[in-house]
Amino acid sequence: MCLSLLSIDGWQAWKTRTEQLRNTESTMVNMARALAQHGDDTLKAADLILSGVLELMAADGLTETMKPRLHELLKARVNELPQLAGLFILDADGYAVVDSNEVLFNNNVNDRNYFQYHRDHADLGPYVGPLVKNPAGAWRLTVSRRVNNPDGSFGGVVLAAIDIDYFRNFYNTFNIGESGLIILGLNNGTLLVRRPFFDKYVGSDLRKVPIFRDYVTRNHDGTHTAPSTVDGKDKINAYRHFNQFPMFVAIALSKDEVLDGWIDDTLRHTAAILILILILAVLGNWLLKQIKLRLETEAQLVIARDNLDQLNKHLQNLALEDGLTGLANRRHFDIALGEEFARALRNRETLGLIMIDVDWFKQYNDIYGHRAGDECLRRIAGMIKAVPHRTGDMAARYGGEEMALLLPQTTLESAAAIAERLRADIAALDIHHAASPLTVVTISAGVAVIRPTLQSDTPEQLVEDADRALYIAKAKGRNFVARSDAVKSDATVP
Repeated sequence: MCLSLLSIDGWQAWKTRTEQLRNTESTMVNMARALAQHGDDTLKAADLILSGVLELMAADGLTETMKPRLHELLKARVNELPQLAGLFILDADGYAVVDSNEVLFNNNVNDRNYFQYHRDHADLGPYVGPLVKNPAGAWRLTVSRRVNNPDGSFGGVVLAAIDIDYFRNFYNTFNIGESGLIILGLNNGTLLVRRPFFDKYVGSDLRKVPIFRDYVTRNHDGTHTAPSTVDGKDKINAYRHFNQFPMFVAIALSKDEVLDGWIDDTLRHTAAILILILILAVLGNWLLKQIKLRLETEAQLVIARDNLDQLNKHLQNLALEDGLTGLANRRHFDIALGEEFARALRNRETLGLIMIDVDWFKQYNDIYGHRAGDECLRRIAGMIKAVPHRTGDMAARYGGEEMALLLPQTTLESAAAIAERLRADIAALDIHHAASPLTVVTISAGVAVIRPTLQSDTPEQLVEDADRALYIAKAKGRNFVARSDAVKSDATVP
């Protein structure tokens, strides 16, 4: 019950956390969309003024009588739009011809980026240039268009200077917490506005900042959560590019601040759950003690039972395994033979048997002693033990130096091939045997296969067939494999 309460409360808390983060991301996406639209509209308003000035100049020219009219027009537009810091008409040499100031701007600007861009490019569309710092130390964002002469040559530039403080003041109206961040930048990675504002960051390069490098440059908009490069704390980021101008806006909120309210609610819920659990623990203490005593008793019984099972398994292994060779013993073989024979009878399948006898083993024992004889049997048994690969295959010590391989679902040809390979492998062990005509230890094998179809068929019939085949192998001089189908045609078998 306690775990259920904790699990339910934990799941609910996590669900609330997930929803809060998802809602925050949705809010940030909407905020980024609104800020991008605001920026687009701000620049578009300035560009519309520039387009109107160009149309007026194209219609009426830039005569001396036209200049006062243009000055009043530019001055009125600057007063109407709070984002505008100034409007300028520049000639082909970079000097102001008309502007919105009371006193005409008299500095040459032919070294400025926007002027050089329009001088070197025939594009008549708007161009957003890098930040410019005026003589008073204020930052300005420029939107400009090229002025063409009637012959299409470069005739100058019309320029709108947008006060960066306009964006900064607007961004200050948003609640982004103590660690929040709003960035306005150019698509080439130049930072224009940053909240909180620090003059040193204006114009800095964002190309190596992960959020800009890995996300802003690759997508039109999106969200991403990652550690901040400043304080290392997780920030939820949302970004969006302007639709009409090569700029973007990005917002970052501290994940910790977003989750502050969730943490407080979770702590209150958790405290209430813990109090409830404490009450349950006190009330259930006696019951738990009784359960513990019962479990300890049951555990002791289980340990005793497991020890008894292990002992029984050990005794069973001792009873069914040959201690010298590690093969199944005769009793185990007889049990397996009966089971496999019954299965073959039910399924109308074949059952193969290879009877193996070590050639001249008595003489080997007489010459080298029983210890060497035991080692010889172990090595041969190791080769035989490696043969079974399927469920039901069995290698067994049948008695003395005689061993057997039980092979279910095996044809006579396959069993004979296995026996022949085994005979060759054991001869290749090159165990020296002075009493053998071959000078090495060898085996003889008899192979038999039965497909029981009648209830009168018996396992003993298979063993007898294999034994007769083994006698043929020995009669042919040993180190030989004989098949049961050769018994009837061999006169040496009584």
